[in-house]
Amino acid sequence: MSEPWTLCIDFGTAFSKAAVAPSTSWNSFNPTQVRPLMLGGPGQGNSFLLDSAVFVDDDRILFGAAAVARAEALSAQKRMALKSFKTLLSVSDLERALNTGVPRSLDPHRTFVQRDLIVLYLAYLSAAIGRACAADPVLTRGVSFNCRYAAPAWRSGDSAGNHDVIVRLFGEGDAVRAALGSEVLAAQGLPLKTAIDAVTTARTADTSSAQMGLIYEATAAAAYTSIGLSDSASHLIVVDMGAGTTDIAAMSQTGGRLQELPEARVTLKQAGDFIDRVIANLALEASPELKTPQRQAELWRAMFQSMRDIKESLFLDGRVGFRHEGRLITITLKDLERDEDFKEFAANLERAYEHGLIVVRDHAKREKSRDLQAVAVGGGAFAPFIQKLIRRKPPSAGRLKVQPRPATPDWAHAPEFGGNLAPVFPQLAIAIGGALAPESMLAVRAGLSRPAAARTGTPPARD
Repeated sequence: MSEPWTLCIDFGTAFSKAAVAPSTSWNSFNPTQVRPLMLGGPGQGNSFLLDSAVFVDDDRILFGAAAVARAEALSAQKRMALKSFKTLLSVSDLERALNTGVPRSLDPHRTFVQRDLIVLYLAYLSAAIGRACAADPVLTRGVSFNCRYAAPAWRSGDSAGNHDVIVRLFGEGDAVRAALGSEVLAAQGLPLKTAIDAVTTARTADTSSAQMGLIYEATAAAAYTSIGLSDSASHLIVVDMGAGTTDIAAMSQTGGRLQELPEARVTLKQAGDFIDRVIANLALEASPELKTPQRQAELWRAMFQSMRDIKESLFLDGRVGFRHEGRLITITLKDLERDEDFKEFAANLERAYEHGLIVVRDHAKREKSRDLQAVAVGGGAFAPFIQKLIRRKPPSAGRLKVQPRPATPDWAHAPEFGGNLAPVFPQLAIAIGGALAPESMLAVRAGLSRPAAARTGTPPARD
């Protein structure tokens, strides 16, 4: 391939995803050239999703699904995997947070600081990207990648302020991956000493070649849902509920020009993980016989081990039954909707979404447009309250028509994806949209860089 390609990493709270597309896609969209990467590898659930988790064991470091499984096996010993560390990247003093030690529940050796574990995970992610590129028949060795990552618009753009630090972390992760090669992907993880030596060396590595752009998650979702659609309306609003954040963005397509409406962009720091906690608390409230903290903690752990299936049944059927200690605990959608914490979240979400609708309404009136499409993406896209939200009309809408649209396009059902892509497409929309978006939509731009793997002769990775 002579043309450059764009790689976008969605460094998710629960899962990491990545996608590649030709850098010319915005002006000449060809859906068959969009390459969501199979990061998970064989035997790790859905192959497009990579668990964002690190576990420090007695003598090894485990990553991804292996880290999650080991943490669950040792949960009674109060051992935990480092998860949801994406939210760490939102803090105002990121350098200080990165150099903070982690508790014994995460690192019984008290050897690592937060930075070390994140860098090790990024090395694992980089190696997974290289493996996925090598396995994709469309992608070949030595191609040029214009790299970017997606992040929420924390506190009106603090994520852009942390951009240089985050790019340095990616660079250190690449340095670890380059030093250790495929050993990073070993099912048994890395020996503890190997991991310690690798991150120690990476702290002083030259990462100047690591160039990455930043695109806000809601912008990426809006970009994906706008490109190459002959039936697009003049305006589009997107709600993206992932695990850690809920993001809202809007686009307009008038006068032959497509642009984001930045005034509509909102990020809420409550999403799927928050709803998981509400559901687990409802189960505790329905189990007054569990009087000791130990028995309550056992129910909590059991709930979270099955939470994905619990939420799916709850949202699909309106109720779910969960058996624990020989007793059936039933939770209904009405129970969730009556919960005070959930009601506060739902009210905040409705206000944020209505704000976006008003921005779109006013812009549509100025442009004398009447059509608005609404779409939900992310792991929470199919939640009933999200689906209800995208059917709302803005106040004083006049002749503005709102048309809810499914998040998954027809091409996601192509045989080449083996049925794996369509079910998780809403979760991959950020990575795909980020790969398709033009540079004008980036919060921070980066120049074209040559993958380290292309220089070393290994499959293309990320820097």
